[in-house]
Amino acid sequence: MKTDWKTAMLAVGMLVGSTTFAVAQQPGYYNAGKVSYVGEQVTVSDCGCATDTACDSCGGCDSCNSCGCQSSCCGIDWFPCCGHGDQWSLFGENDCGVTIGGWVSGGFYANAGGVRSNTGNEPVAFRGISNTPTVDQVWIYAEKLADAETYCFDLGYRADFVWGADGPDTQSFGHGDRDAWDNGWDTAKDLGSGTDLYGSAIPQLYGTAAWGDWEVKVGHFYTTIGYEVVTAPDNFFYSHAYTMNYGEPFTHTGAMATYSGIENLTLNGGWVAAWDTGFDFYEAGSMFLGGASATLSDKATLTWQCVGGSFGKNGGDSYMNSFVFDYDLGCGWNYVFQHDLGVQYNLFDGAGAPADNAYWYGINQYLFKEINECWKVGTRVEWFDDEDGSRVGNGAGSYYALSVGANWTPNANLIVRPELRWDKFDNNTGATPFYDGAKDNGFFGGMDVILLY
Repeated sequence: MKTDWKTAMLAVGMLVGSTTFAVAQQPGYYNAGKVSYVGEQVTVSDCGCATDTACDSCGGCDSCNSCGCQSSCCGIDWFPCCGHGDQWSLFGENDCGVTIGGWVSGGFYANAGGVRSNTGNEPVAFRGISNTPTVDQVWIYAEKLADAETYCFDLGYRADFVWGADGPDTQSFGHGDRDAWDNGWDTAKDLGSGTDLYGSAIPQLYGTAAWGDWEVKVGHFYTTIGYEVVTAPDNFFYSHAYTMNYGEPFTHTGAMATYSGIENLTLNGGWVAAWDTGFDFYEAGSMFLGGASATLSDKATLTWQCVGGSFGKNGGDSYMNSFVFDYDLGCGWNYVFQHDLGVQYNLFDGAGAPADNAYWYGINQYLFKEINECWKVGTRVEWFDDEDGSRVGNGAGSYYALSVGANWTPNANLIVRPELRWDKFDNNTGATPFYDGAKDNGFFGGMDVILLY
């Protein structure tokens, strides 16, 4: 009876998604098609310094010096900030409303075990290559937003291309060993483990149509599940949570509609060809992707997203959902709570006999403090339970992780992200997944630099 509570939670998740979002709402889930990489314009006060939201409450010319805020205002003068100004863009937006931009990110991620290999940091997500510099994302995108407010009906599109160490992690690997769509676009591979080290991908290629309060997206696009995303500038931490990498899809191919005509409530839903697949339907996967996002107050949002259906030839059926609660604590503090729960069922073993269901679930908590426009610090605490060992691959057990980090943004085009992280695997079999199989825990640290253009 150990799975009874999870069955109940799955039922509650589906029930909540269909009944409890009767309050009004703004989009709270991540929609990569609507991300803007253009920096906010900094206003200039009568004091001759950039207005900083973290210090507005002090007021007056005494609250600023020539470069940011005085310690008497914020209590900290170790983090100077001169204001960002406008972000420079390689192409910007043309007269037709088309924006072309991107970024380059790279860094270094080390482990305290001194293991230097192409898999030395695993199972830490996206940061498997250890103790050597990596070029993570060389990214370019082209986008035209569908503007229904101005034109009543409008068409848009978005296309993304990425190359780097993160490239293989965002390919359409849902096709398994078949080189379908961008699966297999690899430029470097570890010959011993078979791990793909560098590669490229087209994680998004879709068109949109918008009219009134409706928008329909058709093509290949990012998932709406979870809190963390693939795109480096949109994450606080350099590494990723276990839930994001092992418990959630990255991309989908299909069609999804979004409705925002109810005050403070956004609804979305559509059909997708399962998880992480491209424009190839040989596996015959078929799933529903959708949910709702509600603005509970001027400080709080709650987002529920789910994906469920058949994996087709890849085996079995699946349902998983994600809740994300985001709360503005005031004074630059922000708290985020995420809960994921998933199950894969109707499975068969190698002999064709029915196999047990596979469950995974976890809780992530984030706490951020914005010191000023240039500095932000944060922590992430995670528990991820791979109950049957089907997600991470080290047997059944729980993963615990504590991450602390900072974001330094000296100008609107540059982000520096230092990070420290401690991980622990707890199981009853003595498995040691860290440091290339040497320990059941690991200590990691690193930093990357993101240049936007």
